[in-house]
Amino acid sequence: MTRESSSLGIFRTDSGITLSFGSNTYFIDSNDPFHNIAKKSLEVNDYIPLYVEIAKREGVGPEFRNMLLDMIEQSKGGSTELEDIF
Repeated sequence: MTRESSSLGIFRTDSGITLSFGSNTYFIDSNDPFHNIAKKSLEVNDYIPLYVEIAKREGVGPEFRNMLLDMIEQSKGGSTELEDIF
């Protein structure tokens, strides 16, 4: 998956939040415990928890993990503590 094809799209409805990442979509139901984290993250424009959730659902392959870490580091302009999570 290239960076160009892996933009994060977010769609919110009353029933939950849909994440679109590359050619895959992920639904976070409003009853899912992660939904509250996702809502709070969106309120403060912090997308890292959403990427972490996608990585968990993807099974966190090394290539995917490294791509996410690189994207996060570039967007934040520094290093990240996500290496400890993965």
